Amino acid sequence: MKRTAKILAALFLGAVVLAACSSSPSKSASTTTTTAAAHHSTTKSSAPVTTTSTTVAASATTTSTTLAAAAAPQNESATAQVKSSITAAYVAHNGLPAAQVAGPAPGTVYYAYVPQTKTYWAIASFEPTPNADMQTQVAMQDDGCCGIFTSSTGTSFTDTGGFLGEPCPGQIPAALFTLWQIQSPGDCS
Repeated sequence: MKRTAKILAALFLGAVVLAACSSSPSKSASTTTTTAAAHHSTTKSSAPVTTTSTTVAASATTTSTTLAAAAAPQNESATAQVKSSITAAYVAHNGLPAAQVAGPAPGTVYYAYVPQTKTYWAIASFEPTPNADMQTQVAMQDDGCCGIFTSSTGTSFTDTGGFLGEPCPGQIPAALFTLWQIQSPGDCS
């Protein structure tokens, strides 16, 4: 009888462990309980033996969807620190006097993290201050208006180039066009 109890305890513990291993809410677990008569050779009596087995069905589609979502770019909040950092990178890259650049134009900053490359990306259009001289105002026109920025930390950015209207393919990761719902201009070469 002790041996039967040990077997039952081991089966129960195994079922509990298997059920606990189900870490995704999209996985389903089903439990089947079977009762059979066991015969003990010395007493010739029968006692019910309960065997419990747990089947865990994992969805490969759910797993791959979860992994794809984890690798997809994620929008981030463009804080005042981020805006200040991309403005400093823009000013340095374009050789402009910092006092004549007001910063990003309202509603033009797009900022995201790309897990695949562990890189933060930002794009923005910039405005001159009201007292900016003619040279600065001219420099900030056309493709001088805008910047594309990258960072591995999300705090210190590098200006990788300008664009007019929207970035061209190859200037930013293709997934960011979708995430930011922007379209590449037709005049890219």
